[in-house]
Amino acid sequence: MLRIAFLASLLALPVQAEDANDDSASALKAYTRAVKNMNKSDGYHLDTKIDVDMGGAVMPGGSVEGTIRNPDFGHFKLDIAGNALDVFKEGDAVALLNPQTGKWEGQSSNQTLDFFIKIFNLGKLMDDLRDGAVKAEFGDPEDLGKRECRIVGFGVSKATLKKLIQGNGKDSLGVSADNATMNVRTWIDRKEGLPRKIAIVIDVELKGLPGADEGTKDDWEDWDEEKDGKKDGKKDDGAKEPAPKDDGEEDEGEPEIPPMKIAITVTASIKKYGQDLDVEVPAAARKVLDAQKKTETEPGGDEKDNGK
Repeated sequence: MLRIAFLASLLALPVQAEDANDDSASALKAYTRAVKNMNKSDGYHLDTKIDVDMGGAVMPGGSVEGTIRNPDFGHFKLDIAGNALDVFKEGDAVALLNPQTGKWEGQSSNQTLDFFIKIFNLGKLMDDLRDGAVKAEFGDPEDLGKRECRIVGFGVSKATLKKLIQGNGKDSLGVSADNATMNVRTWIDRKEGLPRKIAIVIDVELKGLPGADEGTKDDWEDWDEEKDGKKDGKKDDGAKEPAPKDDGEEDEGEPEIPPMKIAITVTASIKKYGQDLDVEVPAAARKVLDAQKKTETEPGGDEKDNGK
């Protein structure tokens, strides 16, 4: 009887396990705590790979090794589509080693690079993704090596996706928030409460022929003039009237081009928290970073004084 009463009392106690309430709010709270812990650390290292699935054909898109020193310093070695790039980021300033010239330069107009820098500036990225999280939920637990991890997954709102993709440059590869969706999965170390891995999947649907020239307004005006047999206000005597359409013929029009579906998967392992964070910045790269800080403009104001 005593044993039965003891078991009954245990069953009556409120469950204190962290997964007792596995709803969307609990999952997002677990993710938020992990990101906060990551951003409070001295820093960490990234080991990242990028895969591209184009209609079922999977190919490597590149890799990135990164060192992040909180709060705002990052060093990235990128291999994107066979192009090796060395990038330093400090705040909003970026220094890129141009592989063609061998010189360090600022970079603010390349949308693709801007997007990747946002992706690998992981602390800020994960904060932004949290703010735009949709339908967060816990996944099945999974071990990474000897680390027991819980997984939090969620979709990303269109507004957050637009902010992430838009960048400072022009649209690239036809990717926009209108034809893309993003989903995120994060592996959180149960013992230490730190993110150990993140997988970001961007699904894109390209309709028609991306990048095709639809013509300018002038092109259409010229076409209208030629169609009427006129050029520069004169009638073209050699112009022929279009042949009447046979009522028995059906105009099938241009064949519809099926949309191309592309999935970009970025998988980053987060490791060595607080270890080996000292990175030497070349003097030329430092000069580029500092120059950008001096020429930043404040909201509603003029350029900062450069000391002249």
